[in-house]
Amino acid sequence: MYLRFVFARTRDRSRLRHGILHDARGGSDEETAFWLNLHLPVPPKRAFSGGRGLCWFKVDAHPCIDRVRDLALRLEGRGERIWQIYSRNPGLITYADEFQVVAVPDSVRLRV
Repeated sequence: MYLRFVFARTRDRSRLRHGILHDARGGSDEETAFWLNLHLPVPPKRAFSGGRGLCWFKVDAHPCIDRVRDLALRLEGRGERIWQIYSRNPGLITYADEFQVVAVPDSVRLRV
């Protein structure tokens, strides 16, 4: 089982839900970014298959999930709605470490 934290509202016409870690690693939350940079490996760029791959936490990655849940609560306190999405099959896994996977969703793979 895998877990992903996303913004409830979309940011463009693609209707894709953007993950909250992208903003955190980009510096919008310095405390979380610092912790993540120390403890969560950054997947190689090629794992994202040209921007089609999505990061998912393994559900037993408790320290990472707890940290990101704290970030989600802070974002919700600022008016954002955050969804937690669970999946048994996030798609074709192109990268894995002890905390996370990168997977290309089946719906994206079938369109190519």
